[in-house]
Amino acid sequence: MGAVTFFYILNATMLLLHEMESAYEKEWEILKLPGHISGFLLLHVPILLLLLYGAVEMEKQSQIGMVLGIISGIGGLIPFLAHKILVKRKDQFNLVLSNIIIYGNILTGIAVLVLSIRCFL
Repeated sequence: MGAVTFFYILNATMLLLHEMESAYEKEWEILKLPGHISGFLLLHVPILLLLLYGAVEMEKQSQIGMVLGIISGIGGLIPFLAHKILVKRKDQFNLVLSNIIIYGNILTGIAVLVLSIRCFL
């Protein structure tokens, strides 16, 4: 397994952990998404499929894998932007583990973004 695949899997894991917590925190209310929990879950079907497919393509080091790596790398920055800058709430996403996940997402997101761009070019 190459470094880009390793960081992709770490980033995907952090994203999935954050989304699990997002369901607990009722993120659809925070971000005013329609459909409540059902809409939130349905929204995640294509995201999960792309993350899993991306892992397969990342291991092959294909171009689509690197594109999905770039997308997931950018996705690794979103929890921080959403919950620490744009919609900051003291009572949500502030557990020690929440912060470890959010900041871990930044680190792994940047790593997979940089490595994917290097492989893509």
